[in-house]
Amino acid sequence: MGSYEKLEDNARGRDIDELSVRGHRISGLQTIICWTVLLSLLLCLSIGFISLGLQGLQSQRSEPVDQRLVCYYASDGTQNLSLLDVPGDLCTHINIGPANLDNATIVLPDSLIQVLQNDSRSFRAAHPQVHLLLWIGGADSGRQFARMVVNHAMRKVFLQSLRQILRTYPSMDGIDLDWEFPSAYDRERMHLSQLLYEIRTEWRREKRTNNILSLAVAAPEGIALYAYDIRELNMYADYVNLMAYDFHFYRQDTPFTGLNAPLYARSQERSLMATFNINYTVQWWLKSGLEPHRLVVGLPTYGHSFTLVSPLNRRIGAPASGFGKCGQLGFTTLSETCECAAKYIEPTFAYDAETCSPYLSALQEWISYENQTSIVCKANYVKSLSLGGVMVFSLNTDDLKNSCSYLPNSKYNQKPVFPLTQAIREILRNSL
Repeated sequence: MGSYEKLEDNARGRDIDELSVRGHRISGLQTIICWTVLLSLLLCLSIGFISLGLQGLQSQRSEPVDQRLVCYYASDGTQNLSLLDVPGDLCTHINIGPANLDNATIVLPDSLIQVLQNDSRSFRAAHPQVHLLLWIGGADSGRQFARMVVNHAMRKVFLQSLRQILRTYPSMDGIDLDWEFPSAYDRERMHLSQLLYEIRTEWRREKRTNNILSLAVAAPEGIALYAYDIRELNMYADYVNLMAYDFHFYRQDTPFTGLNAPLYARSQERSLMATFNINYTVQWWLKSGLEPHRLVVGLPTYGHSFTLVSPLNRRIGAPASGFGKCGQLGFTTLSETCECAAKYIEPTFAYDAETCSPYLSALQEWISYENQTSIVCKANYVKSLSLGGVMVFSLNTDDLKNSCSYLPNSKYNQKPVFPLTQAIREILRNSL
């Protein structure tokens, strides 16, 4: 009514006749009505455009996206793999490490320093399209990370050491934090989010806004529920690497054979056991709020070996008495798995189609591993969901020696090969 009253006052002030006043009143009322109608139309149009925009965004996300192939590379000389032996068109991102933590300070082992000083620079010069990240942490990193994040002063020490390392090694495009794993105690989940926020704040201050921040995260719901504020990860992490493996390996409290990285639950699995698979954990992370384009699903190139209690019982879930003889502490690279199989007398090879998982057995040895068939099946699963990509752990444990003869060509005997990683790459590349 404000505009109408102003029109009326103006009309009186000009001392015009009653007819003119009525005319202005009518004109003002018409103006108000016109503006109301116009605003309504604009509001409707705005809502319509917003709706169309949301629909467009949703449809865009449902289409295939450029999916990452994130590869972990251990610089400690494991399997004698040099970074310069990795083809430049194999991975989109390579996490180089691991770097350790000591009282909140990042510590680089001598072998890692050598790679960062020499190989990473040469690799970057030859393959500038590949993102190189510093991998910080690992399987034994839980206690050190917990000490580091406990307060602002300790996190500041971490940030200072990180700043120095990134300045010293400019070939690095960012970092991958591999904290295994934040616990439900001492507010570790909150402190992790605070650390991520402070890293981003520091990078903005240093004008490192293009640096990549990724995390290696636990797959099982029982760990992830307490370890991460998943919606906050969307705010700070470019993507997370879901460690969707080690679902089954020999432990004294689980003395039976099992598949390292089953895609789905087996039909006889129930309750908790039915959650130990790639599909369940992927769907749980998505339902818990992680944006799909940030979810990178980890697949293993290694396997796990077991010693059977009875050579007559070779099924999945058969009683086991310990680690197998193949590999170290039950951990077998793909080359080791095939080399062991070649020594066995009439080994039995099996493939569980329900879970896209192979396994082999001979006498009392039982090994869960990956082959090209299983890895393609799992990569196609990731591709079908238009997720953020696939993570490979690791380049070092692929069939570097071509012991499995996946690549029947004599030239492959002269340098390391990556048949599983290559198979994943072909699947993801065909999705673009």
